[in-house]
Amino acid sequence: MSDPLEGSKPRAEVLVEGELSPFEHEALYQILRRKFLVEQPAYVELPDEDLATRVNIIFHYAYSPELFTALLQESWRDLKDLVKQVRHRRGRVGAAFNFTFAGKNTRLVFRSGILDYEATSSALDQIGHLTSIIHQMVRPEALSEPLGVIECFFDTVSDRWHGFLGYSMADEGRVYVFDENHFKWTLRKM
Repeated sequence: MSDPLEGSKPRAEVLVEGELSPFEHEALYQILRRKFLVEQPAYVELPDEDLATRVNIIFHYAYSPELFTALLQESWRDLKDLVKQVRHRRGRVGAAFNFTFAGKNTRLVFRSGILDYEATSSALDQIGHLTSIIHQMVRPEALSEPLGVIECFFDTVSDRWHGFLGYSMADEGRVYVFDENHFKWTLRKM
């Protein structure tokens, strides 16, 4: 029997670099399918030898408070717990994650890099709480041109997402850096 809400669900995609256990694979799929149209995770070889697994999840939904409060709700907590378990099970070899939120015009990408268990937990918790700050960062007054992709990275020293890079919609070669002191995007000097 099909779910009557299937047509109204947004899509999600999962690409695993490396391997997941059968349990992790099924748990990830089941968590996401509660609220998203999702196919089974796809796998590719991991090019980074310093890492055991990288989980890439793309939500075809804008990064917004509603995503976490109205759509994901308890599924976000379950997803965070699963990612933390994946990290824990990889031990010293490590695991990383990338969460992408693909809105109508902009993709926001959170790239964890290799983190220990505590830093992974902190990074995941912060993703759900940065929506208002990110919204302020991409307001028209802060931009000199529309950005198609925004990436950020987790810094274990400061325990926060930082290093925001924005790629121009008009010219992917134009890269902007977010200047926290002036709360504006500035063209990166090469």
